[in-house]
Amino acid sequence: MILGKIAGIRVRINWLFLLVCAVYTWLGLGSEILIIFASVLLHELSHTIMAKILRVQVAEVELLPFGGQAKIEDFTGLDPDREIYIALAGPIMSLSLAAFFYLLPPHLLHKTPLLLQINLFLGLFNLLPALPLDGGRILRAILSLRIGYKRATSVAAGLGKTIAILLCAYGGYLFYLQQSGANHILAGLILFWAARREGLLLGYAFMRYLVNKKSELANKGFLASHQVVSFEDTLIKSILASTRPGYYTMVMVLDQQHMPQGLISEAQMIESLLNHGPRVRLKDC
Repeated sequence: MILGKIAGIRVRINWLFLLVCAVYTWLGLGSEILIIFASVLLHELSHTIMAKILRVQVAEVELLPFGGQAKIEDFTGLDPDREIYIALAGPIMSLSLAAFFYLLPPHLLHKTPLLLQINLFLGLFNLLPALPLDGGRILRAILSLRIGYKRATSVAAGLGKTIAILLCAYGGYLFYLQQSGANHILAGLILFWAARREGLLLGYAFMRYLVNKKSELANKGFLASHQVVSFEDTLIKSILASTRPGYYTMVMVLDQQHMPQGLISEAQMIESLLNHGPRVRLKDC
């Protein structure tokens, strides 16, 4: 469900979040769900603010019970350094709020302990090294330098599923001992679903970027080309940084003696970047 727009960015509430809201309201915890909603929203807005600072276009923010997900408009807009900065912004905001409410005199706000607990949970939980949590995005950014974006996504999403299973198991253990632990089981199920979806979204993001150009090419029968001449040792990400939505980039690769080595398409460069990481060069295609 689309909640509205903030600074031109759509804010969408995931149906799982709506389900949690309905359950809490049914249990008479309406004020608690409002605090959770506000805390999650501030957590996600901090991601979008950092993205704006780094000139990364965010199309939409989706709110989940344990945080959310910012959907990037331009697939090639993120590099590992930027992803780390954007991912860290959310936990820093939540932990800063937790510190603020910890130092705030308890008598000033009736809900101070709850505000402290929720923001502390959001900050620490999202630092776990598991996609789609912020810690998982940081881990993926670091791993992508060595093993490429695709494999790094697979590893971080796999950790997300593992942590989700452990959460469910711990919740089941608590339920067996104390008839509690429902929150752990619910968090584990949601995390497992989100981690599984993360792997599917990688292929979707790549295809979305190319389909827009391919559909325009199919409709017109032609598409303007952005032609680049480059040495074979040039980093692919440096060339992709200059790509534009309305053009299809083709690179004429030269060796050090300025002899042509071949043509490389934009699709080939993106696929190579995903497979081998941001240090891949034209000669590796």
